[in-house]
Amino acid sequence: MHEKSKNFVAFLIMVSAFLFQIGLQTEMRPYSENGIYFQKWSSETMMQTVSIIDLRDAPLETLFNIHIQPPGLDFIRAILVFIWPAQDPINSLLHTDFLLYMLWALLYGLLGCILFLWIEKLTELKFAIIATVIFLLHPATLFYATLLDSTLLTALLVLLMYYLLWKIKNRHAVSVALLVTSILGLFFTRSIFQIPVVIVIGFSLFLFRMPRRKIFLLLIITGGITLLYTVKQYYQFGIFSTSSFTGLNLTRSVGVYDLSDYRDYLKLNDNQGSYERGLPETLIRAEKLNGEPNFNNIQYLKLNQQLIGRYEEYVFETPITQLFLLYRQNLDIYLQPSSKYTEHVIVDRIPWRSFYDQIFSSSWLICLIVLSGIPWLVNVIKNRNYLASTSLFFCRHYTSF
Repeated sequence: MHEKSKNFVAFLIMVSAFLFQIGLQTEMRPYSENGIYFQKWSSETMMQTVSIIDLRDAPLETLFNIHIQPPGLDFIRAILVFIWPAQDPINSLLHTDFLLYMLWALLYGLLGCILFLWIEKLTELKFAIIATVIFLLHPATLFYATLLDSTLLTALLVLLMYYLLWKIKNRHAVSVALLVTSILGLFFTRSIFQIPVVIVIGFSLFLFRMPRRKIFLLLIITGGITLLYTVKQYYQFGIFSTSSFTGLNLTRSVGVYDLSDYRDYLKLNDNQGSYERGLPETLIRAEKLNGEPNFNNIQYLKLNQQLIGRYEEYVFETPITQLFLLYRQNLDIYLQPSSKYTEHVIVDRIPWRSFYDQIFSSSWLICLIVLSGIPWLVNVIKNRNYLASTSLFFCRHYTSF
């Protein structure tokens, strides 16, 4: 098929997926919370977001003073609350979240578009269409397309980055600007992407025999921006990361910290003195609009360091066998169906959910992951391009967990 015809099919898939998502949301809206929410919480409820009030009243100052997570999601929320403002904070949140659902529906369509383009280059047109439809109807895909966090955006950026790396490896023309955008997008969206990822990508491009001038340009732009932002984080907050959730994530991974303890921590460490230092509101706010704790409070940085110390003590004091059992429980959670993360108005009502959940979870999921590596292994042995193929395989599976 002609390249223009393939692109037209990809465009039709994107538009169809977008309209399907909008139609599905419209059909299920009577069952939603407040006529908007398909799960029990808003974007304000998320631990990794700051208050919509601060994003509305002081967007630049607030975005510059975020330490809990990369500012990508809150940057989008700040734009949306600017597009559809409201005097009442509750309405500001409702407007923002409604627009966020619409934006996520568009990303859902783009996800299907990129997936089709990639599969079509590997197989036949019919199989590419069928595989894309199967993916778009996956309960987990529908779930995260209607969840107000950054998971869907991350999935789109990861897929785009892998697709571009694959094209470079196979000598297809690729826009360096697009690859830079995907890498920086991931850095400012998901905390797992830190400066080391830039080094891994640069080494991969070297193995793919990309022109060194382009590699140098990519490393200068991505490395420079990520380094400058990391330096800013260290200067402001004393952390070499885009996220201060390190201690919380580590202690929760072994079950030695409860989120409810954070409220008590704030009460015991009264930060009224922060007002005298003229800190931004987002760093001294104890609770967000809906009463949820503001983890971006400046006091949380101290708690994060304490939690890191608590985790280190626990790991050194706990027998290896017990630690193994704890992380085995984490693996069991990972292997559960993604669509069961929480109750969901749409996903809980789709008739094909149980069929998908049985195949894409537990031992079946492990089998599928192993089977997906067989074509890669055959290709490596056939072409004897061990380093380059292994590099792409490592990049792909680095972020799958």
